[in-house]
This record gives sequence, structure tokens and C-alpha cells, in this order.
Amino acid sequence: QILQDDDETDIYAMNRLRSNDSESGSANAAAAAAAATGTPASSADLQSLNELESIQKSEARSIQTEKIFGIAAIFVAVMAVTILKGGKDGSPVGIICGSATYWLVTAATIPITLGASLAVRHHLIRLGSRKEAVGYEYIKGDVRWDEWTTIKYPSICAVAGLFAGMFGIGGGIVKGPLMVEMGILPEVAVATSSTMIFFTTGAATISFLVFGSLPLAHGAAFFSVGLAAALMGQMVLRNVIKQLERPSCIIYGIGLILGFSAIMMTWSSIVSIMDGAGAHSVC
Repeated sequence: QILQDDDETDIYAMNRLRSNDSESGSANAAAAAAAATGTPASSADLQSLNELESIQKSEARSIQTEKIFGIAAIFVAVMAVTILKGGKDGSPVGIICGSATYWLVTAATIPITLGASLAVRHHLIRLGSRKEAVGYEYIKGDVRWDEWTTIKYPSICAVAGLFAGMFGIGGGIVKGPLMVEMGILPEVAVATSSTMIFFTTGAATISFLVFGSLPLAHGAAFFSVGLAAALMGQMVLRNVIKQLERPSCIIYGIGLILGFSAIMMTWSSIVSIMDGAGAHSVC
């Protein structure tokens, strides 16, 4: 019963998101109400309502172009560093693998990503303050960004990315459940984590290509199968949720994938250890 009630709340929240029910036009509505009652709205009230309407219109946009371009810019910068440092077949600018310059260039990704994270944190804190000041109405699935959450969740994502790079797991295995725990709607959590993983997987793929560790034929085959399976799974799951009206199916799916991945990772590690695989030089 608890799960069913939670599903009904999720469906209501998602319907509001799909219909862009953000009560836009608040300033015009307030002005009309004031004219009808004969009580003029103050300039401060109108300014606050205009600010609220601006935030609501921005939140209602399905495609946040500036955010996508921001992520793409970081992706390009990280990839430029990866290509410059080179790998198995050398560097395009003559950097010797394993040299001090090599490790210095490798470490350059840290200030790039850290600087971007701090800039985004500053933006989210300011946005959260603006929402509080104008009385923004949070609905289920909204994240209240503040001084603590803008440190907590990015730190967890950074650790997830570290382990994804070390062990070859998908960062979405960690980020999906994390966003559900944050209170984000399951549909939004899956879509957001998939978008994030597109960029992180692209970065990892290019790194493997630079180091000559990715057979192109195998990579193309896995990409094709993965893309087809993702599209098929999305269509099937969407129909299941529509028929049953149970968004919690997404959470069950994430849990099953997480458990299966843990078993397969453990098995793969045991096989690698038994085969004598161990640490080796990056060069």
C-alpha cells in the first residue's frame, strides 16, 4: 500500500512536469486580482512575482540548452587533455608516456572538473536562494540545493566516477539509485543518469582508444547491441508503467541491474586474479 501510494504521488508529479503546470503568468494574474479588488499590488510584490514567473518558465523547459553546452564544453576540455598526453602510440605534441610532463597534463583534468563543479555549485546556491526569496513551490522530485547538498551529492558522484574508471562499471549504477534516494522521480532519475553517462562513457571510450586498449570491432558490436537494447528497454518499460501506473518498476529494474552487476564484477575479478592478471605500467 505504501508503494502504491508513492506511485500515485509520482504519477501526479510527473503529470505536472509533462503539462508544464508551473503557474506561469503569476505577475499578470496578481495584477488582474489587484485590479478586481481595487487594491493595487506593490512594486516589490510585482517584482517578486515576475522573478517567480521567470524561474518557473526556466524550470518548465524540457531541454536546457545552456546546461547541455556546458557539459559538452567540459567534455571537450577533458578529451583535449587526454589526446594531448597521448598513450600507447605516443603523443601528438611529443609528450613521453610516464614522464613528469605526462603526469602533469594528466592531473590537469582535476582543476578543470573542480572549477566547473564550483561554478555550478555557486549557480545552484544562488538559484536556491532566489527560489526561497520568492516563495517557489517545490513539488515531489525537486531537489533543494543548498550549501550542504551541493557538496554531498557531487562528492558521491565523484567517487562513483572514480570507481567507474577503476573497475569498468557504469557510473549510472551508482548515480541512478543516488538520485532516487535524493527524492528525484524515477523517470527523471533514469533520464538524467543516462544523459550523464553518455558523456562519461564517451570520455572513457576515447581514453581507451588513445591507449590502444579498445578493439574497434568489439567496441562497435557492443555499442550497437547496447543502443538497440536501451531503446527496446525504454519502450517496453514505458508501456509497462503506462499500463500498470507503477513508476516503482524503474526502481525495481535499477535494483536488479545493480545486483546482477555486483555478481558479475565479483566473478570477473576472481577470474582475472586466477589468471594472474595484476597491475601493469600505463605505458
